[in-house]
Order: sequence, then structure tokens, then C-alpha cells
Amino acid sequence: MGALLVGVVLALCLFWSVGAHNRLVRLRSEVVRQWSSVDAVWLRLLVRLQGGLAARQSLVSEAEAQELQAVQTASEQMLEALTQARLQPLDEVVQKQVISQHLQLVSEIRVLQKQAHEAIRPDLEIALNRMRQTLPAAMIPYHVAVGAYNDALSMRPASWLARRLNFKPAVRMDLTMAST
Repeated sequence: MGALLVGVVLALCLFWSVGAHNRLVRLRSEVVRQWSSVDAVWLRLLVRLQGGLAARQSLVSEAEAQELQAVQTASEQMLEALTQARLQPLDEVVQKQVISQHLQLVSEIRVLQKQAHEAIRPDLEIALNRMRQTLPAAMIPYHVAVGAYNDALSMRPASWLARRLNFKPAVRMDLTMAST
């Protein structure tokens, strides 16, 4: 009778651990899926910005062309950070790099906006407005998925299983929208 009871308890523990593992994997996959949506929004914004700047380069002086190049460079660095985030979407260092590059890009756009030719200023204002409007909306499902995943990681006894499986918490992408 005692062996049967031990067997039942072990079977319950096994079924629980498989279920908990599947839930953690599903929630982690949802974070990655939602990140891909945010990534797609960022890519659209960057492609539009780069296209608009390239089209306007013929309208500016050589000094302004160098300022445009600074924004282009910041945009390319943002694309590189997004590429790294695609490869490692749950890595905290990579996510912080994306935030850093975003803030750098916004800063370069603002500098250019103050000094740019009148033909370029509207494009820069449109780019900043699109960032203000579309990025926060794209981040909402991502933050919900991150919250659900991180909550599941912290619940007992699933937290024990998560530590054993080396599941790390996902990073919340808090963009300072005042800076955009």
C-alpha cells in the first residue's frame, strides 16, 4: 500500500512538472511572439525614416547632409540592435541596448530638427510623432506577455522548476516617452 501511495505521489509530481514546464515554455514563446510585433513596428518606422531622409538629401547643403548622416548612422545602429534582439529576445543586455539606441536615435532626430532645412523638418516631426503614437501601442501586448511570464516564473513551486531549467525573467521595455 505504501509503495502505491509513493508511486501516485511521484506520478502527480511528474505530471505537475511537465504541465508547469509546458506553461512556462508557452508563456516564454508568447513574449517572443509579442516582441516580434514590436520589432516589426520599429522596422517600419526606421525604413520610413531612412527613406524620407534619403529622398531629402538632395535638398540640403553639405553641412546639413552631414547632420542627416548622423541620423542615418543612429538609425543603422538601431537596426543592428534590433537584429541582436531578434536573435536573443529575452536577453536583458540586448534589450537595454535597444532602448539605448532608440534614445540615441531620438536625440539625433531632435538635434537635426533644430538645425535642419525647412523641407526636412516636417519629415522629422512626422517620424517623432509616429514613434510617440505607434511604439507605446505596440508595447502594450508585449508588456502583458512579459508580466504573465514573469509572474509564472515567480510563483511557487514553479519558481523552483524555472530556476532548475534556467529560465530568466523577461525585460520590460520602458521607453521614456518624454524623450521621444
